[in-house]
Amino acid sequence: MVIEKVLIAKNTSIVQDEVLSHRLCLFPINVDPRIFEYMSETDTPNEKNTIVSKLNVQCGRKGDRLAMKFNELKFLPNGSEFEMVTGSMSSDPNTNKKTYTLFSCSQDLLLKFANNPITPKHEDIIISKLGPGKGIELEAHAVKGLGKSHAKWFPVCTTWYRTLP
Repeated sequence: MVIEKVLIAKNTSIVQDEVLSHRLCLFPINVDPRIFEYMSETDTPNEKNTIVSKLNVQCGRKGDRLAMKFNELKFLPNGSEFEMVTGSMSSDPNTNKKTYTLFSCSQDLLLKFANNPITPKHEDIIISKLGPGKGIELEAHAVKGLGKSHAKWFPVCTTWYRTLP
């Protein structure tokens, strides 16, 4: 499972939105993929095919830079918290606000997740460094996919090497 969509509400960091989204989409999530279903183009994101995470990090006005790591993504078992903007702006507070996912129940209530917590595969990966007064607020949606559609789903796509001195 890797992040497919990134919804950015605020990004005052030096990293552009596209670069930030690309970096997040390359980080693997440690979860049993058998729990989830594949999502087609016409499917609505729900509790059986999508993992939703949120990141809201602020660096104080005073102090040093803050290293924002992948383990700061917080799992949202009830789905998206971001409201979808529609063409008709209703001022009626009784209307239901539509979000980007349609979860019928919390993922915490599903028995499959009791023994398989959702965590980052590598927690110490730095996403970005924030300077004083900078911040990032975003929501990330991870889905199950195949390597033939995109390289981010290959289990060996992220590699590194070290040159010998």
